[in-house]
Amino acid sequence: MTKTNDSYFPFVSIREGQREFMDDVRDSVESEKILIAHAPTGIGKTVAALVPALRYALENEKTVFFLTSKRSQHKIAIDTLRLIKQHANLNLVAVDITSKQSMCPRATSIYREFYSLFNEFCKSEQKNKRCRYFLKNDEEALRRIRDEILHVEELCNWCTGKGVCPYKAALEVAARADVVVCDYNYLFSPDIAERVLEKLEAGLDELIVIVDEAHNLPDRIRSNLSNTLRMSTVTSAAREIRYIDREMYGNLMELERIFTKLAMKASKTKAAEIPVERNLLLEEMERVLRRRIEAISYDEFVDTLQRIAEDFGTDGAATTSTNTSSVLSAEEKRILKTLKKNRYSSTRTTKSPRYNKEREAAQRNIINVAEFLDGWRTREKCIRIFSLAQRENPTLYFKLLDPSVISEPIFAQVHSTILMSGTLCPTEMYADVLGATSDRIKGKEILMREYRSPFPEENRQIVVTKELTTKYTERGEEMYRKVAEKIGEVAKYVKGGMAVFFPSYALLNDIAAYLPEDMSRRAMIERRAMNKTEKNRLYELLRDTTNGVLLAVQGGSFSEGLDYESNTLKAIIVVGVPLSPPTLEVKLIEGYYTGKYGAEKGRLYGYLYPAVTKVLQAAGRGIRSEHDRCIIVLMDYRFAKFPYKNCLPSDYNLTLTDRAEVLCRKFFLI
Repeated sequence: MTKTNDSYFPFVSIREGQREFMDDVRDSVESEKILIAHAPTGIGKTVAALVPALRYALENEKTVFFLTSKRSQHKIAIDTLRLIKQHANLNLVAVDITSKQSMCPRATSIYREFYSLFNEFCKSEQKNKRCRYFLKNDEEALRRIRDEILHVEELCNWCTGKGVCPYKAALEVAARADVVVCDYNYLFSPDIAERVLEKLEAGLDELIVIVDEAHNLPDRIRSNLSNTLRMSTVTSAAREIRYIDREMYGNLMELERIFTKLAMKASKTKAAEIPVERNLLLEEMERVLRRRIEAISYDEFVDTLQRIAEDFGTDGAATTSTNTSSVLSAEEKRILKTLKKNRYSSTRTTKSPRYNKEREAAQRNIINVAEFLDGWRTREKCIRIFSLAQRENPTLYFKLLDPSVISEPIFAQVHSTILMSGTLCPTEMYADVLGATSDRIKGKEILMREYRSPFPEENRQIVVTKELTTKYTERGEEMYRKVAEKIGEVAKYVKGGMAVFFPSYALLNDIAAYLPEDMSRRAMIERRAMNKTEKNRLYELLRDTTNGVLLAVQGGSFSEGLDYESNTLKAIIVVGVPLSPPTLEVKLIEGYYTGKYGAEKGRLYGYLYPAVTKVLQAAGRGIRSEHDRCIIVLMDYRFAKFPYKNCLPSDYNLTLTDRAEVLCRKFFLI
């Protein structure tokens, strides 16, 4: 470690590799570059990025946008900013913001789930002056947010206690803030970004953007322009509005018939999945809507569904007809009254829990259909697939193919961008996939850097096992038994907690069935249907047990979302490679990148690298500080072979062996 002379840096010394990273960040913000940084866990990414970015921002009237994908990362950023402010005695204003509906003290569960429903509710409440939180202004609340750096939970509790809208207050202060800590969507969801930047009175060129855990960004952008619709949802939505709007009921039944036609087409080709053209659904629905008694357009159909869903959220239930200027007839009112009395309530009050639950279910089905049809209209290049994987409940879905259509224009316009993660490897792939390349963004230099871990090499040993694999052609009871036996042998010598991460729940269950009895007694198993509370309990149990063994999946909350404090995990076994099945979606993505970058990169970008990223995330759970020690066993011989080995970071020094348990014993004797 080296002593620091940067007055903003709040620690005594700078770690190895951290100085290099800080210098690259400083160069990037001063010269308006894009830095793509693979910076291993423990290098101190957050403080190393914030210190030079913040110094430049304060000296040049810029705003630092620190973007995260998880609440835990918000907390790390806010805690770091507090340290910087205190250490350097800065007059620093920083605001922590999450989604509008998550900050609202009045948002119900369904409003937190569907932003479109919440947004209409919020606008209506503001317009009609029914929200006391929005109406009240309190200078004391704003002063505290300016003077103190608050976690978003503290900000929301403080504002709610003062009777002030937390989101409105946060944005008011953010308009003059030096740092805004917020979600990816505040910049990479175009509709949200436009509204937020307008309220902040900020142009993109005024922003220094830091994207934390940037390996998540491509999938987040894709998911923002993706949706799924099941036939059962259409059927349920139609049933919910049958007695409210007969025309809309008929339109939804026609949509159900389109599902049936697609199912027949797929059956004829004997395919579980078939591609669907964008215009097929649009033209089919337009044809249906034109021949109804009151002809409407596709857009009007979507808007009407949206309004019906909103009306289900009021105590008066739905009152919208296809012609939105008309009112319900006396007969329709009678039917609606009966519906409210009998269908949505088991008692005489519409306030019963059952009524509320069924009303929310109705809203959920209708808004799901509306949002899917709304998103389907996009002209961005998307995968569009009809699936018969569940024959009794066919599915239609779309997903954005190329996230760079969203990210590239932003990178081109902001002052500078820092993309950082402990698994941003290889940096070239992320540069290509996000459009951060010099041939795509003219006038901006792109820096791609891979930093080495600052921790002692002897604190981490990485082992690859011979013979064992989850390769599809070699799966079976014999292989599952061998993998389970090796897990048990390694576990005998682990002194402390241990985690085993599998490619899927199915493989977890298949292999766990063969674990030795003593190992099974120690096992704590992640289940597919676990909610957040149950996962937290499982983590606490692991943390408080001296020799617990966690069995979980790669790509899940336990392998990516959690920081295991105090060296909870002394050993990590990563079983196999979580390669996606060769679905139509995987083939289309691979084909897209093949057409764009050639066959080799097509397979790497569309198939292999996403799986290896999950492996690296899982393997990185063990060592979180310079004092932690952990042995990592990659239990699949493919990790020692091309091309898998080439996908691993340069500081992954592998030992190939068929005696992983011996190396484990030696590791814990040191």
